[in-house]
Amino acid sequence: MSDISRERITRIERIEVHSPRPRDVGCNARSGAHGTVVQDSVVRVHTASGAVGVGWSRLERAGAEALAGRRLGELFSLPDGSLDDGAAIDLPLWDLAARLQGVPLYRLLGARGSRSVELYDGSVYIDDLAADDEGAREIFREEVATGHRYGYRNFKIKIGRGARWMPTAAGLDRDVLVIHTVREAAGPDAKILVDANNGGTLNSTKDTLDACADAGLYWFEEPFGEDPALNADLKQFIRQRGYATLVADGESGPPPPTFFAMVEAGDIDVVQHDFRALGLTWWKATAARIEPWGARCAPHCWGSIIERYAHAHFAASVPNFAVQEAAPADTEGFVLDGWELRDGKLLVPDTPGAGFDLEPELIERGVRAAGGYRVEA
Repeated sequence: MSDISRERITRIERIEVHSPRPRDVGCNARSGAHGTVVQDSVVRVHTASGAVGVGWSRLERAGAEALAGRRLGELFSLPDGSLDDGAAIDLPLWDLAARLQGVPLYRLLGARGSRSVELYDGSVYIDDLAADDEGAREIFREEVATGHRYGYRNFKIKIGRGARWMPTAAGLDRDVLVIHTVREAAGPDAKILVDANNGGTLNSTKDTLDACADAGLYWFEEPFGEDPALNADLKQFIRQRGYATLVADGESGPPPPTFFAMVEAGDIDVVQHDFRALGLTWWKATAARIEPWGARCAPHCWGSIIERYAHAHFAASVPNFAVQEAAPADTEGFVLDGWELRDGKLLVPDTPGAGFDLEPELIERGVRAAGGYRVEA
């Protein structure tokens, strides 16, 4: 690898990008409607040599002013990644480093996984509270059809209606009805995942697994707040029943101090800390940490479109990746270098960096709009 540490940052830009969803996304077990638009904060970091690194970041103008003019070696070091001073622009820095090295990001990260990254549509929320059972079936048949139109084949379903929105028993019954409806609409080859957003109990989780044994759930995400005794009990139940369902957790943060002990014990199968909040540097180290335990990576990434590109490079770089979260949205002004979505899988390109940028017109509008800026060294 060439020495990139002396590269100097000469300009930083931030642009807010809005991508409309095909429908209004409703509740989860704990919080209200999630709306019709995905908002992304895109930061572009320029160096004196003309290289540009692009990625998601919420870097404020004051932070950009503090970073402009600094050497890359003060912020980032290969092979590990961002130093403390560079953590706020971790994703743009990884893209920049890969472009400076002239290699695709997944190769810079290790290239130990598959470049064909399986996605799931994570936008199947609790959208049926005003519907009867047949109305609910129609809603979720159409949501699966929408996912199919956007190229998705796997689906994650928000459950836990009985935690807040419906009486406990009625909520569980509706959860089960929706799971079976989505399975039927998605077909037998689809991965079906469920997410209770910590709105369940150990017993409600067991009841859901039993009632949906014929649905073949790929994973059960955040069934309840992480707890060593409860998670051990749940895994014992899953093994005794002979279910293949994985337990996924870690999104809600910060997880308890016992979290990675539960992963090492095999009571949590899939680690899900947020991709944007913690970044590639953290995830690169964590993937290596949990690999000997047989655990898998599947970072949380709801609420972003652009994040999926760096995320897929990460997926292609490690051998213990599960499936990648995504959701349908309509985008414009994106410059995608070699990307392809085929049969529900995102094919990671062999072009330098992450293979993502914005069109010049969108950049110029964005730096002048609310939330945008351009800072020069």
